[in-house]
This record gives sequence, structure tokens and C-alpha cells, in this order.
Amino acid sequence: MGGTNSHPSSIQELEDVTFNIAVIGETGTGKSSLVNALRGMKTDVEGGAAVTDVIQVLNEPTAYVHPEYSDITLWDLPGIGTNEFKSEEYVKNIDLNKYDFFIIVSEIRFTEDDQRLVHAIQKIKRKFVYVRTKVDKSLESERENPNFSEEGILKKIRNHYCENLTKAGEPSPRVFVISRWHLEMYDFPCLVNALKDELADFKREVSRWSPEKKRKRLDRSNEPPKGSFLRSAISRTILKLDLENLTLALEKEDISDVVAKTQQQLDFLTNATLDIAITGRSGAGKSSLVNALRGMSDYDEGSAETGVIQTTMEIKGYPHPTFPKVTLWDLPGIGTPEFKAKEYLRKVNFSKYDFFIIVSAGRFTTNDITLAREIQKMKKQFYYVRTKIDINIDSEKRKQNFNEHETLEKIRNDCSENLKKAEGSSSRVFLVSRSDLSLYDFPSLHGTLEEDLDDLKRHAFIMASPTFSGEMVKKKKKSLESLIWMLALVSCFVGAVPVPGLSLACDISILMGALVHFCKVFGLDDNSLHVLAKRVGKPVEELRSAIKNTPLPHTITTDLVLSLLSKSLLCATLTVIELVCDFVPVLGSIVGGASSFVCTFFMLRSFLQSVEVDAANVRAKATK
Repeated sequence: MGGTNSHPSSIQELEDVTFNIAVIGETGTGKSSLVNALRGMKTDVEGGAAVTDVIQVLNEPTAYVHPEYSDITLWDLPGIGTNEFKSEEYVKNIDLNKYDFFIIVSEIRFTEDDQRLVHAIQKIKRKFVYVRTKVDKSLESERENPNFSEEGILKKIRNHYCENLTKAGEPSPRVFVISRWHLEMYDFPCLVNALKDELADFKREVSRWSPEKKRKRLDRSNEPPKGSFLRSAISRTILKLDLENLTLALEKEDISDVVAKTQQQLDFLTNATLDIAITGRSGAGKSSLVNALRGMSDYDEGSAETGVIQTTMEIKGYPHPTFPKVTLWDLPGIGTPEFKAKEYLRKVNFSKYDFFIIVSAGRFTTNDITLAREIQKMKKQFYYVRTKIDINIDSEKRKQNFNEHETLEKIRNDCSENLKKAEGSSSRVFLVSRSDLSLYDFPSLHGTLEEDLDDLKRHAFIMASPTFSGEMVKKKKKSLESLIWMLALVSCFVGAVPVPGLSLACDISILMGALVHFCKVFGLDDNSLHVLAKRVGKPVEELRSAIKNTPLPHTITTDLVLSLLSKSLLCATLTVIELVCDFVPVLGSIVGGASSFVCTFFMLRSFLQSVEVDAANVRAKATK
């Protein structure tokens, strides 16, 4: 544990029973970082690491199997005392009985919430240790004190927690002070040894269990599956939410009609087209924006041509390299000798596009006005994008009293006022930099485009969007999550055949297609990885090394899907299947029954979770 190789021999015994350790405490105390440290991870961005952030990101208990000790699972629990997990309701909403041991994590003072957790753990007769994190920061802030003594400060911190834990009714409190980034210092080695001792005690206790007690333990529906693929537990709450959607549909129609409409809806989503026109003055950066929206550099094969002279002499569509139903149209620049303003609208057929992006790289011009008014006449939506903003900022920095925020607002207000004069309403203006899409307004532009599209085109847009931020990763996951119950239903009803060796029936080809699609959406296919590697100037093998849990699309075969289904079968306990049958009794009539639906659902959910983690890891590796 924690990267060490030595452990008591008793750890090797009874590997069929998992020792569940819950890491619990207030939000922001470093629980997820501690989970990573105990799993031997040197950083919080390694593949398969528990997610850390400056804001709360954990909304349900998440399981992480220890990479060295497969019989240990560390559970990262949501923080107590947030809007989502209010202090008074926390113990009621988080079932503590499923865990064998607890680590309460704190970073500053012993709090009322800490006391509440201590009492709850004592009530269910479980043991715990108390960990004070970020102690290096506390010492750093105290070093300016003339009477500073590191040993004295550490003793003072330990005594504070021991006294309060004793008051809370813990007769022999165990307190460990640690630093995430200096694990060899302070009490982290002692904490690891204490946990090993607890594991050995647990194994000795298990050895005395009756066969019936062991069987009940192994059959618990919330037991986390072993192995990296099913790293995170799927909550029943998620399953219930998706089943409610299915139940509502079945209230009006029988299952065959619901399945047919579900298949039709999936076909619509798969085949939805989106045509985006990029227009504006010559040299404004239209072609570069086309490439950026396709997740490409200006020099990748198949990219829109860019140059210091006019290069776009005709209307040219650029299908997205992975999702060809989404096409970005690079229109010639308005106001050149070849495309005079008066003739431009006749030569460029505006009616065929879903929406427009007017691109400018300098001052607002009469050509911008012409474009805005013409698009308005057709009752189409447009967005005004001011490019090359990083160049403007770099130039303005040379001036005295430079203020970046004021400069950006000055540019934005000038564009907004001119648009208002041109069209009589206030249109949104977005300032972007081609060199770094995460800067300025590109994320905001992306979010606005999503909101303004209908459901089918919004889904197509999100799927085809470059994974330029952590927020975009979450949006892609959310969009795909809404399809999982549909895919599970169609797979288990349309063309379902018995799965060899498993008590299931489903359409393997549908599942294979879904897994490949998930990988491509998150850029984990060979083509996307090569494009990204070229753009960031890193070997593609280096980016691939960040993918720890997800197979590449070309390796997704029937055998792989069968293997994943067999692991998913571990989740489909009798309790969960009964839950499905209670919600949707008619599922018992499909070829594979409710168990097929549950296993397919869990397999797709778990695979999507793995893809999301690996996509974040690849992005971190690319930007490192």
C-alpha cells in the first residue's frame, strides 16, 4: 500500500473478500488526493487516479481497487457539509454500513461535522483513523514566528485532534498528520502500517466467519467489482433515473413500439447533420477557425488551407474527421476583388446553412454590417467572433498602464455597439485566440452554440467538438449517458441472441459499435491521437501511455465485449435485477430478460466512465 512492496503474509489469504476502506470528511480536505497517495500514485493526474479539483467534483461514492492489493478497495466519499450533501442528512443518505473501515480526513480544525462522522461510525461499531492533511502548509505559515518549532507545532496539532476525539467518545484516538507531496515525511508511513495491521485483523476476522456469512458478504449488491475496467461503482440511483424514462414511455405504448421508437431516435442522433458556415472578411482567420472547430492544426492533412494571401477562392465544406455528418463550410472572404460585397450574397448561397459565424480580426466594417443584415433577413442565427485577440493583447502590453481586462472589454463593447447599430439588437460577441482555445471566449462561444441548437443538432455538435477543456469532457459524457438505456434496450430486444457461456441475450454488434463510438467521441482513436500528438508536438506513444483503462477502437472485438459483459455480470445481482423488474415488469418479456438489460446497461456505463478518465489523462499529458 502506498507504493511499498512489503506486507504481512495474511494479506494473501481469503482474497475473495474485499476490505472496503472509506475515505470520508469535509469537502476540500484532500480526500481524493489521499486515495491516490494510498494507491501509490505520485501525482493526481495519473491514469485511473481519483479526480481532484478546486471545486467539488464528487457526487457519489466512487470505488478504486488498490493496484497492488486487489483485495483492498478505497472508497472516495463525497464531502459532508455541501449543498448536495448537507451535514444533517449526510449519514442518512450515505450508507456507512457497507464499509469495513474509515479514514476521517481534516485539513484545519476539528469540526462539528467531524464529530458527527465519529459518532456515526461508532454507532455502527466500525474502527477509524483520523488524518490531518496539508500539514506542510500549516508549518510554512508558522515559520515566520520567532519561536517557531516544527516539533512543537506538530505536537500541538496532534494534541488538538486527540483531545477533541476523546471528547467525542473515542477512548484511544489515532491521529496522523501528513503532506500529500512529502509522503516520506511526518506520519504517512505510520498510516500505511496502521492500515496494513487493520487489513490483517480483518482477514483474521473473516477466517472465523461461517460459510453462510461469507456467501452473504460476497453476494452484496454493492460489492465493487475487481479490476480496472469496473473501477467505479454504478449507483442504483443512476439506474433508477434511466428506468424512469423507460417507464414513462411504456405508460403510453407497448414495449415493441417503445423499442421501435427508441431505435428510430438513435438513428436520428446518429444521422443528424449540422452545417456551419464561417464567413467574414478575407484574412480574418476563418480557415483557422474551421480547423480549430475540427480539432486540427492549420497544417494537418485535410485541414482548411491558410496563408498570408487569400487562399479560399470557392465555397468548400470540411466534414469533421471523425463525425462526417458535421460539416464546417469555409466561405470566401467578402470584400475582395473576386468577391465584391455587392456580388457576395449572390455567389454564396446562405440558405443552406444551419447557422453562421461572422469572423473579424480588426475593426468593425460595413462588410460585417452587410453580412449581419442578410443573415437576419433569412431569420438565421449568427455569432460574431473577433479572432487573433492574443496579437492585440501582445501589442497593447507595450503601453503604459496596460490592463488586459479593460482592453478586452473595450474590444468587446466596440463590436457590440456596432452590431446593435447594424441590426437593431444586441448580439453576443466572442473574443478568441487560435493559439489557445481555452483562453478568452472560445469556451463561452462553444456553450452558446450548444444552447441555441435543437436536441439532435446539439448532440451532433457536442460529439464533434474538440476536447479542449475538462468541462467539455463532462458535456460529452452527459450527452452519451442519455443514450445508454436506449442502447441497452435495443441491444436486448432487436436481434438479440444468447451469449455463449453467460445467461444473457443481446446484440453484440450494437454494443461493439457503441464502444467504438464512445472512444471516438473522446478522441481515443488512432486518428484523433495522431492529430493531437502533431498539434502539441509530442510522440503519439506518449499520449497513448496515458490510456490505462480503455481499449483502442481497432481492438474492440466480439471477444472483448463478451469479456466486459462477464465482468458486468458481477454487478447484476439478484437485488438489482429485482429493482429493474419492479420498475419495468415488462422487461422480463425480452429475449434475455431483465438480467440482460441490467448487464448491458452496467457494461456501457462502466466503459463510459473508463473512457472519461482516460480522456482526461490524455488531455493532461498533452498539456503537460
